[in-house]
Amino acid sequence: MKNPFRYGCIVGGEFYCPRPELSRELLRYAESGQNVVLQGERRMGKTSLIHETFREQSGFRMLYIDLMGTKTIADFCRKVASAVVGLDKRRSFLMKTLEFLSRLRPTLALDPASGAASISLDTRASSEIASLEDIMDMIARHAKTTRLCVVFDEFQDMLNLEDADTVMATLRGKIQFQSDVPYFFLGSIRNKMSDIFTNSRSPFFKSAILFDIPPITDAEFTAFLTQRFEAGRRHVSEDVIRRILELSNRVSGDVQELCDALWAATRENASVTQEDIGKAMQIVFAREAKSYTPIVTQLTAIQMRIVREVARSGGRNVYGRAFLENCNVPNASSVRKSIMRMVELDILFLADDGEYRFTNPFFGEWLRVTP
Repeated sequence: MKNPFRYGCIVGGEFYCPRPELSRELLRYAESGQNVVLQGERRMGKTSLIHETFREQSGFRMLYIDLMGTKTIADFCRKVASAVVGLDKRRSFLMKTLEFLSRLRPTLALDPASGAASISLDTRASSEIASLEDIMDMIARHAKTTRLCVVFDEFQDMLNLEDADTVMATLRGKIQFQSDVPYFFLGSIRNKMSDIFTNSRSPFFKSAILFDIPPITDAEFTAFLTQRFEAGRRHVSEDVIRRILELSNRVSGDVQELCDALWAATRENASVTQEDIGKAMQIVFAREAKSYTPIVTQLTAIQMRIVREVARSGGRNVYGRAFLENCNVPNASSVRKSIMRMVELDILFLADDGEYRFTNPFFGEWLRVTP
């Protein structure tokens, strides 16, 4: 039978841990045309939440644009245009889109296997800012006949564009006149998203409601995971689930990854044990081992001692005397420099509660158990 867990992708339907109260609140904002910034610790399922919220909503068509890796205005325009042509396969809709973008000399192609449409643009036919304005005007025009909800994922990558201030000001200027179109802004780097929406010098200052997504509670996780293990013909106790949540730092994707490995490590109709969790962790380590080596090789000896101590004792009191003594580092300044370096390398991040945690909790566990 199929593994009842999914990770590493946007999850929905039976594979999604339901959060109905959050979805209802997001829908209320959308109904009122309110722009929203989804905030929360990384990898807490923000993208899956927004997709699941609008998946079966007949009142809205979600225009989802993943801005990860966006480096130029041309990248932005192409991504938005491609998302738009994916909204509707009717020829009349596609022709109307091409007409909207005529100044950018659009070229439409259809995948013969899937029938999916893709579009390329010649942004050289216009100035870059004019191209951006055309793209945003296209959204506004489609919104007159189709009730849209626009989602910009990894929105902080817009800061990587050359002359980002001008680009963001232009984008904000267009969005503020689309009062009936709700925009949702998602991002995985919280400090950059905060700078965009809470810095008084930013064009997007106070332009959207900040919506905090809390972690899924243990009770919600327990109910969901119990049901999924039952669907996969496994029996699991609350103690086992509690240990799963501890090892995965209660991060949605990591919880599902460990459960995926745990399901694979056990037999049909088996009662899952703590020993089975150890077997599952070995599966996870084997899957991820190649990604651990580059991390280790770029750290100095001092940094390795520090990161191992974070793995062993946690990242809450990293400047205390006990921490310094345990990792044999002479002063807090050395720890601070090393911690900041590991944050830059995305090995650690500062959680909302002030604790430094591993971006990948399984790497931290691997450090803890590996000599």
